[in-house]
Amino acid sequence: MGQDLEALRGRFGARYPQLLLGLLMLGSMAMILASTSINVALPAIMDDFSIGRPLAQWLSTGFLAAMTSGLLLAAWSQARLGARRTVQLGLGVFGLASLLALVATSAWQLIALRIVMGACAGIIQPLAMVLIFRVYSEGGRGMALGLYGLGIMVAPTLGPTIGGYLIDHFGWGAVFWLPLPLCLLVLVGAQWLMPSDRDRQTPGVDLWAFALLTVSVFALLGALAEAQRFGWLALVAWLPGMIGLLCGGAFLHRSLGSSRPLLPLQLWRHAAFRNASWVALVLGLGLYGSTYLIPLFLQTVEGYSAGEAGLLLLPTGVVLGLASFLGGWLSDRLSAAVLLAVGLLVFALSSAALGVAGTGSSFLVLCFWACVGRVGLGLLLPALSTGSLDILSPQELALGAGTITFVRQLGGAFGVNLLTFFLEWRHLAAGGDSAAEAQAFEQCFWLVGILFMLAVVPAWGVRAAKHRNR
Repeated sequence: MGQDLEALRGRFGARYPQLLLGLLMLGSMAMILASTSINVALPAIMDDFSIGRPLAQWLSTGFLAAMTSGLLLAAWSQARLGARRTVQLGLGVFGLASLLALVATSAWQLIALRIVMGACAGIIQPLAMVLIFRVYSEGGRGMALGLYGLGIMVAPTLGPTIGGYLIDHFGWGAVFWLPLPLCLLVLVGAQWLMPSDRDRQTPGVDLWAFALLTVSVFALLGALAEAQRFGWLALVAWLPGMIGLLCGGAFLHRSLGSSRPLLPLQLWRHAAFRNASWVALVLGLGLYGSTYLIPLFLQTVEGYSAGEAGLLLLPTGVVLGLASFLGGWLSDRLSAAVLLAVGLLVFALSSAALGVAGTGSSFLVLCFWACVGRVGLGLLLPALSTGSLDILSPQELALGAGTITFVRQLGGAFGVNLLTFFLEWRHLAAGGDSAAEAQAFEQCFWLVGILFMLAVVPAWGVRAAKHRNR
């Protein structure tokens, strides 16, 4: 019989919750470092493997898409295998894939390994929140969540900054061994601190539904990526698109007829939840799209090194952490709709300003507007949780939190893909030279700003729908 939290608390005493919290923070930071540091390495990888952006973007979107799918297996894995085995197995595979990436000889090998890493990250990430809720059930949960949140806010800041410095001195392979020390610490610590109890009677996951959804997501992403390279009329573009649509339709049909669907589609019967989902999609696009676009813009257009691009992003993480605390405080005092609308407009202003700034802007100007965007995201994150979950019944809260996270990650994967598609299209349409490159990036920033402004409409509907249901 595995050890549960009570047995571990008895062994380690009053300090056990703090020890477990520290371990969970390290594990989450390792996953986030791997997710965000790749963006400053893309120009170097593109040069080394002689590939363009349509193929290189798979290093980011493949990770995000696999992470999105992995989220759907997290609850089952934790219940069936136990927290300890889930973490050790996931981090073991994650670490092995990271090491293999260092000896990859082709871009597709690197992309395949990133997809494996993303799937492991998706299975592991939700575990931290579940264990924090369980171990702090008798008090102190708010402070624990605040500390955990601060830790995972620091990681996206440190990832591009440290990764950029290491890339300048050791090459792009540094971003793959950067998370490994943290992974090793968590692997060892999990043996003593993670509960190992499990429920062997846990119902199996709907593997057919999981396969259909995963194939649908990757096929649609593949269709967009190949259309960038060969055009929509090419077989390699429209065939994956058709497969993606068919598998997506089959997934919806299977889910509607299931008593235990992989995605709880019934949640979208609430108008507020539907509106919040639209905001979550746009938020994912902005969160991951900006961390993809900004380092690429700085290195390919402004001529920054990887280290300089990472340094510019350093203050943005600090601002995001502070803004998230402010957003959490304001979410207890203002309606979710107001905070969502303000956050969306602030981020839209930031994106538009980066589009207007153009080439040759100073380091401080670019850093300032990037920080303004993080203020908007900081206001959005707590308000989205409040607005999407307030309308649900207590029995639906856990399902709703997981579903909104899934939708946000999906928005990130497709957002990076769509932004790359738009960037390549505008670059070629403007002539394909360096001036066209700069213009295409400016238009991309404008596009993100317009999408965030349009998202104000469903954001305002979160409040309207909630009031109608009262």
